Amino acid sequence: MLTLPFDALPDTPQLFRDYAANAESASTYFMGHFGGLAAYETHLHMLEQRQYPRQQLYDLLVAQNKVFRSGEAGFANLELLRKDNTMAVVTGQQVGLGTGPLYTLYKALTACSLAQWLDEQFPAYRFVPIFWMECEDHDFLEINHFSVISAQGGIADIHYAQPEEGAPRNIAPVGSLAIDERIAESFAALREALPRTEFTDEALRIAEHAYAAGNTPQVAFAQMMNALYPDAGLIFLDPTDTAFKRLAAPVLLQEIETHPVTGEEVIKRSAELEERYHAQIKPRAVNLFLLHKDGRYPIEPYDGGFFLKGTRQRFTREEMVELAEREPERFSPNVLLRPITQDFVLPTTAYVAGPSEVSYFAQLQPAYDHFRVPMPVIVPRASISIVERHIDKVFAKYDLPYAAAFLDIEAMHRIAATDKPDEGTRLDLAALREGLRATLEDLAATAAAEDANLADPAAATAKSIDRAFDTFEEKVLASRRRRDEVMMRQLEKLALALFPDGAPQERRINILSLLNKYGPDVLRRIQALCTPFPAEHRLLLLGKED
Repeated sequence: MLTLPFDALPDTPQLFRDYAANAESASTYFMGHFGGLAAYETHLHMLEQRQYPRQQLYDLLVAQNKVFRSGEAGFANLELLRKDNTMAVVTGQQVGLGTGPLYTLYKALTACSLAQWLDEQFPAYRFVPIFWMECEDHDFLEINHFSVISAQGGIADIHYAQPEEGAPRNIAPVGSLAIDERIAESFAALREALPRTEFTDEALRIAEHAYAAGNTPQVAFAQMMNALYPDAGLIFLDPTDTAFKRLAAPVLLQEIETHPVTGEEVIKRSAELEERYHAQIKPRAVNLFLLHKDGRYPIEPYDGGFFLKGTRQRFTREEMVELAEREPERFSPNVLLRPITQDFVLPTTAYVAGPSEVSYFAQLQPAYDHFRVPMPVIVPRASISIVERHIDKVFAKYDLPYAAAFLDIEAMHRIAATDKPDEGTRLDLAALREGLRATLEDLAATAAAEDANLADPAAATAKSIDRAFDTFEEKVLASRRRRDEVMMRQLEKLALALFPDGAPQERRINILSLLNKYGPDVLRRIQALCTPFPAEHRLLLLGKED
């Protein structure tokens, strides 16, 4: 396995890098380190002391996963979840169009791999992977698009229902929206953008079957994930389900009744964290939204009661408590409270997180303590760059280290253009001209010494040779410029492939781009690399022997 340290990737949070490396300065903010069995043993003991609504969970998840077209392995894991010795490995993400960028797949598959690893380490327990679909956000523009490598070699952005400039901002949870006939325009644009291959029709069929008009984004997302990996055993969870909200109601109610304690405790931890690192999330006085008149609004306290930010709607404390007890499905946790809600209901042993998530979990231990919920072991997701054969040849041609892909193009060019020790065939024009000048001067002096009449012919010959060298030098420099232009074009292609638009490939490119080019085998190759260890960035070489 080819790997790079996370230090090689720009903009990776320092806290994440330190935690991945098991630095004491970072690990103290978590419930032990994910690389050691002790953290899992401690957490499993805490989970054993709690009671979980397993039958209710089973019932609602079976109903959901039937709609999601889950495979036999997923339903087998659901049967296991009914048993007291079965624990969950959880991950989650926004329900991006077409499953979103590649890292969403990497998170899901890392959770599956981690569950299998924990099965081997702790045979008295069983572990099942659960994917929490974040569909309560109202930022539709974050999930209505994805990107592929086009037939022309550039980036093509595929959008669904892109609003016109100046259109009112969506304020409803994206999970409440239904995909409509405009999705056909998205797939027409995708078909036009992708290079035509023997796999194109099947790749598009998978996506079109899932993203059918009438499906919600979360249903389409789960159906496509299940079509890509029918045997992964993933259990998908839609947290907007009324049955799930009723299971989570005690957390929602406690947040209302005890505000602003949660936020204040997290603020204290954040201040401590910021002495060395960066606080990722900003807590609120009340870490909840309320669904009201087709919108999702932050709840704010005032004069012993509450109001909905951006509206004139007011509630007394008693009215808000009564509403939370009677209609918990109308409440939505924010980014701070979502993990607490998740782990209150699910027997979560470990949570598979991306770099930013790892950073904000470091802030959340006081919140977990406040709600008396055990904080799970936080495990970094697999981080991968796909290196295709033609791109790998560029690395080899210019003797570039793989880490150079994450530098800016000028820095990459400086490394590629630097003369290597074994490049003895490269013409040293300055040295040649200096040597030639000395030879011509010697010619003129020797000719004049032999015969004064040879001085003028010698000078004319020297000028002719000097002009000829000027012509030769121009041709050499032109050749070098052409080679440099070729180098720059190849380096630009390399940068586009691995760091498109200044972002890591895994955060920009969609799986359909690879599925279209390499077929279903690429799914197997990716799954094999999505393991929790080692905690480094991996390189998957496609079209080249491992």
